[in-house]
Amino acid sequence: MMVQATSDTDDVTIKWEFDVTDSLLLQTLAYVSPSIFGGVAILAGGLLLWLVGSALLDGDLARAVGVVTFAALALLSRRYLPALLDTNVTDSLWNRYSWRGLAIGSVVGALVLLGSTQLHPMAPFAVFMASWVPVVLTAAFPTSGYADRAEGTLVIDDTEVPLEAVSAFRVVSIDTFVLCWLSYTRGVPTAPRIIVLPSSCLDVVSNLIETAPDASKREHSTIDRTERLIVGLFGLGLIAVGPLLWLIVPPGDGQVVALYAGAMFGLFGLILLWYAYSA
Repeated sequence: MMVQATSDTDDVTIKWEFDVTDSLLLQTLAYVSPSIFGGVAILAGGLLLWLVGSALLDGDLARAVGVVTFAALALLSRRYLPALLDTNVTDSLWNRYSWRGLAIGSVVGALVLLGSTQLHPMAPFAVFMASWVPVVLTAAFPTSGYADRAEGTLVIDDTEVPLEAVSAFRVVSIDTFVLCWLSYTRGVPTAPRIIVLPSSCLDVVSNLIETAPDASKREHSTIDRTERLIVGLFGLGLIAVGPLLWLIVPPGDGQVVALYAGAMFGLFGLILLWYAYSA
């Protein structure tokens, strides 16, 4: 974490750089998805050893060689191994994660996946999908920027925040940092919405946003009424896919398919409804 501040009477300029490594909570979240992937790798490796071992115990050397060859060809065909050998993709991985952390996390991930199978056959898939949530969260957390009260500017990751268009400013204090959610008037779709600040920077940033001129008169729609109606109806249709499939398909596996389809289509439907409302 890096924070620099300069002050001249009422004019304050503050700069910060905040990374995942600056918070134990964020570091823990960052390890969730790699741990699940590591757990999958451990289970796959265990399955491979079991198949090779059983083949050797049965005296079938050809089957053992075939299993190993198939696994190697599968890696080569998907170009996982060449990607690791020909590029420096591992550099950023080892800079962010430690060997011990990945090893422990992979073992925990394997145990979680094995334990989830006792609940439901599809539970490991749900665990795998849920592991992407921390990835999305931690991807937005590392931020840098500066606030200049004299010029009335707030810049986040090289993008200036239109302070006059901010309609709401919500703050949640977590660990050593503050998570800020900005809402804007219509017509500002690309401005930064999630800002992560060191706790020491909150007062300056919040004061800068609160003292910005009101821009309620600038609110306007970027789509016409017909397009808004079409997008809204299409979003409602996507949300209705899940409930309709649940009523139509037979109980059992069919309802599991309806559940996943409803979650997927419903997510896109909510996005379209949000667009129809806020665009």
